[in-house]
Amino acid sequence: MASATGTESVDVLIVGSGPAGSAYARTIADVRPDATILMVEVGPKLSDAIGEHTTNMDEPERLACQLASQGPDTGFVRPPLGAQATGRDARGEPFIWPGLFLLGERARVEGEDGLPAASMSSGVGGMGVYWSGSCPRPNATERIPFIPDDEFESLYARAEKLLRVNKGLQDGDDLLSALRDAIGAEFDADGPDVAPVGFMPVAVSRVADRLRATGTEAILGPLANGSPAFELRPDTLVRRVLLDDSAAIGAELQTRTNGVAYEVRARRVVVCGDSLRTPQLLFASGLRPGALGHRLNDHFQMAAFVKLHDEYMRDLPAPGERAAVGSVLIPFSPGRPMQGQVAPLSRTGSRSLIGDGPFAGMPLGQIAILAWYAAKDIQHRDAVEFSETERDFYGMPAMTIRYTITDADRETLALQRTNLERSAKVVGELLTEPASAPGGSSLHYQGTVRMGLADDDESVCDPHARVWGVDHLYVGGNGLIPTATAANPTLTNVALAVRAGERLAAEL
Repeated sequence: MASATGTESVDVLIVGSGPAGSAYARTIADVRPDATILMVEVGPKLSDAIGEHTTNMDEPERLACQLASQGPDTGFVRPPLGAQATGRDARGEPFIWPGLFLLGERARVEGEDGLPAASMSSGVGGMGVYWSGSCPRPNATERIPFIPDDEFESLYARAEKLLRVNKGLQDGDDLLSALRDAIGAEFDADGPDVAPVGFMPVAVSRVADRLRATGTEAILGPLANGSPAFELRPDTLVRRVLLDDSAAIGAELQTRTNGVAYEVRARRVVVCGDSLRTPQLLFASGLRPGALGHRLNDHFQMAAFVKLHDEYMRDLPAPGERAAVGSVLIPFSPGRPMQGQVAPLSRTGSRSLIGDGPFAGMPLGQIAILAWYAAKDIQHRDAVEFSETERDFYGMPAMTIRYTITDADRETLALQRTNLERSAKVVGELLTEPASAPGGSSLHYQGTVRMGLADDDESVCDPHARVWGVDHLYVGGNGLIPTATAANPTLTNVALAVRAGERLAAEL
């Protein structure tokens, strides 16, 4: 990919190897197989297979991947799931999943609520090797209003194919059907326009009677197995996008293993860091539209464990036994701006123990997790801000989170608790009090490079993800989503990357 002058040159440079970056790469390669694509990732390659989901690995390999992708916390062993009981890890920090690292003390400004659990991952595949795989289609006001519904339905179908979304792992299971019917009898009566209770679609496949979670290797498809036109370069920091006369022409890169800096020229540049690091790179490149970093929003999470009524108690499947897997989904609706989930442990596909306390001596088949997710009241002042002088672990502009809970949010939180308690009464009795997760726990931050219809400081990019006022520069990821959502945004993230990737490929 070197030019006659020795300067490296490609058709498309993609920053970030997560679901959005991978969807861009696959879409562009499908439309233009001859286009040269360089994807760079600030973290290391985690496994032999590019973007393999860690739940598909054996325990030693999974642990090694987690320890390698934690950025400044590389090598720090994080506590297991049971640590959520205290909400703190061994260092007294908010609980986050292994494989991630916290933004830290700048995640909350004194006098504000902040996002104390705001966290990131640095490794090939990004959060695509750790995510839960939930893929509900957004409803009502979660949808982006200026993309037609019929187009979005087609995009969602294509995103589901890339993510290998499965809607039938629960088929034929009497327990999940009974729970769906009972929850539906309670919540489908909430109003004339509520979406009916169903099952959660998940990015999980059944392969030879084993469950296999979708990582970014599935999105990349044939690119993950090697292609002369595609290269994935790990341990590579992008310090800034190079501009010439209001057009992106490449980027300044740095090899993290030896500190060597160099430039790559590209006909198109796509920035798919995450909702915190994508605006950070634009800021570092001197691109600072009024909406950059603003309208940051993270949906609220509230969860509890429930002891199921005896009629819903089931033994866990025997090791190696083919069994149904799934959870009941209570969808977001206009009159209920939140999404609920009922997940019996006997149908999670995992035999992991969850600790002592209220579960001591209780069969796991009698326990379920109730989880509710609610949309945030979006405000311009909720933002990730960047320093002109201070630097983070990677030498990029240091971030500070500005974030507050509004009166409208408090009403939503109260309704969220009410709905969780309603769902608990239908299927059993609460073992734990409903608990709100610390802000930032979801990793579903949105809005920081939001798309819009006009270059008016209300958005960062147009409906095809092109940054306003800069030719040849695209963005991707959850940060594009301009609406308040309760649903996991990964499906929308990938759908938008497919849409933008096709437009980009047509321009080459």
